[in-house]
Amino acid sequence: MNLGYDYIVIETNDIVSFLKETKKHQLTLFHLHQLDALRYSFYVPIYQRYITSSMHLPIQKSIGLLHYLFLIFKFPQIIFTLAFISTLFILPHYIYDYKITGSLSIVNNQLQKDLNKQIQMMHPKLTYPQINKLYDHLKRKYQSKIDYLNVYQKGSILHVEYTPASHNQKTVLKYQDYIAKKDGVIRQLDVKQGNVLVKVNQYVKKGDVLISHQIEDTKQQIKMIPTLGSVEAYTYQYIEASSSNVKDKDIFAYLLFKIRSQLPKDVKIDREKVLSYDIIKKKYVLKMQYVFIENIAIREDS
Repeated sequence: MNLGYDYIVIETNDIVSFLKETKKHQLTLFHLHQLDALRYSFYVPIYQRYITSSMHLPIQKSIGLLHYLFLIFKFPQIIFTLAFISTLFILPHYIYDYKITGSLSIVNNQLQKDLNKQIQMMHPKLTYPQINKLYDHLKRKYQSKIDYLNVYQKGSILHVEYTPASHNQKTVLKYQDYIAKKDGVIRQLDVKQGNVLVKVNQYVKKGDVLISHQIEDTKQQIKMIPTLGSVEAYTYQYIEASSSNVKDKDIFAYLLFKIRSQLPKDVKIDREKVLSYDIIKKKYVLKMQYVFIENIAIREDS
């Protein structure tokens, strides 16, 4: 296999003796050419460079794949090559930074310290169960300081977003029902004000009233009360992706990445399941089912 050649120019008045010497060392010559009365040029395969060196033949230049590989693996080029490979193939599998989005500087500093303790820099990317575990830990620890919390990964950055707890903000009483924004199975109730009409493990449909602003008193009269709270539920989503432009060995990973890039940011992923992976009309088609944990309660006028 011709992977590269060294170009050599020698000076001799006895080319025949030189050729006998190359034959003795089993050196292969290509394109032997006489330049003038004493000088000759030729090409030698790079993989025979050890013979070239033992015969003390002067290399003028080199061409071909092996030549560039040798250049790459010389110091200091090897340092830059390894750095490039690390950046391209290794770093994307690790977390190297955090981004905290919130308006309370004290909470931001505490979250930063907590994340530094929980997840060291250059930590392998978190799995969905690990993200959920981290979410539960932060939600528990900061429950008196924050209301909404979202934890997700984007690239090699871990994002933590939150909104301050209601007692840290100006409270405005609202007399509106909370309804379900989508179908789901109730997982957890966090209601501070209002009449709760659902219970854990109950299946609800989009538009069902979850927290009512009306309640019947002991005299069977309807009273108006303010509402405030959230209702976590398991929700289901089916996502499909297809392509015909990727090599067979990469297609599944490509389609899975394409689907995951479409996932909403304001949810926790509870389960991820492959429903089907087929070739349909010369296209690779991947269909996934996701079970999310999310707040499905929205005010009726939202």
